[in-house]
This record gives sequence, structure tokens and C-alpha cells, in this order.
Amino acid sequence: MKKILLLLVCALGVSMMQPVQAQKPHSDLLNEIGVGAGPSSLCGGFLVGTVNFFNALGSSLSHQAYDIKYYGVYDLHYYRQVTHWCQVGVKVTAEGSRVTRFTDTLRTSVKSIDDYVVFTLMPSVRFTYLNRPWVRLYSGADLGLGYFYSNSQANSKDGDEGNSSNFFPAFNVTAFGVSVGKGFYGLFELNAGFESLIKVGIGARF
Repeated sequence: MKKILLLLVCALGVSMMQPVQAQKPHSDLLNEIGVGAGPSSLCGGFLVGTVNFFNALGSSLSHQAYDIKYYGVYDLHYYRQVTHWCQVGVKVTAEGSRVTRFTDTLRTSVKSIDDYVVFTLMPSVRFTYLNRPWVRLYSGADLGLGYFYSNSQANSKDGDEGNSSNFFPAFNVTAFGVSVGKGFYGLFELNAGFESLIKVGIGARF
């Protein structure tokens, strides 16, 4: 009788553990850290680009020349695998541009230099719908805080000078992502928000 009870307890314990084990990640590489880069984000690019548009419009109306240089979008991210299909983590992004305005269309001298930078800090969740040792397909969503900073340096008497900053809610949606590799990997993503619209990157799992 005791043996039968013991077998029943063991069977019940195994049956209770199966759903939990099914949710565990299949890999021992539970942590992931990586970096990425791209030309421009949808929201950050719009924010910086709108400011640049009005700067360019003002320069055109006053018959001045200008140059706009975009630095691109860069990010650092960390994720922890919590189930076979879900990761949680955090990411930091940075994006900026520089506008150089000249005193005339001949560009004889610089009137002012304006720098614009957007930083974000966003907790993130990622859902993997194809999880293989060497290939992963995923989508994700991020929500956090953003910071916009602008600085103007005048190089002539009639140039504008000063700086401003403000905080705002930041978000991002990864519509499609793919990573190739096991311990070390490369990635490609399509984003809408404060990460680059098209992003490539590298990372490591441990």
C-alpha cells in the first residue's frame, strides 16, 4: 500500500512539473546583450527633422545656406529569457544631427552651429515566434522615457545662441526581427518609434 501511495505521489509530482518545464527556455544562454545602429528612427527622426526643416526654411527665407548632417541611431540593449517564447529587458538609444548655417549663399562664413540629440531609456519585451538554436524570429514593444536636447553656438554677431531640453514619453514597436547565431549573433530589425526604422546589430548570449 505504501509503495502504491509513493508511486501516486511521484506521478502527481511529475505531472505538476511538466507545465513548468514546458515554459522554461530550451537554451542555457539566458542573457543577451547587444548593440545596433541605423540611419534614422521614425519618431526621433521626425522630431529632429522637424526642427531641421524650420531651420532650413528660415535660412532659405533669409537667403542663407545651410548644411544638415545626421549622425544616425545607436542602441545598447539587454534581455533576459524568461520563457521559451518571451524575453524582458531594457534598451538605451541615441540619435542626433547638426545644422550648420552660413551667413550667405556663398558660404563665406559660419553663422551658427545647432546640435540636436534624442536619448531614450525603455523597458522592453520581446516575443519569439521561431526559436531555434541558430535562428530566431521575433517582434517586440518598448515603452519608457525620452530626452531631447538642443544647443546653438553663434559664430557671428547675428547668430542665435542658447540651449533647451525636455523630457517626453518614448516608445518603439519592433514589427519584425531576426537574429542568426548562437553564442554570438547578428540581427536585423524593422522598427516604428524611437529605434532606427531599419536596424542591424551584433550581440552575445551567455
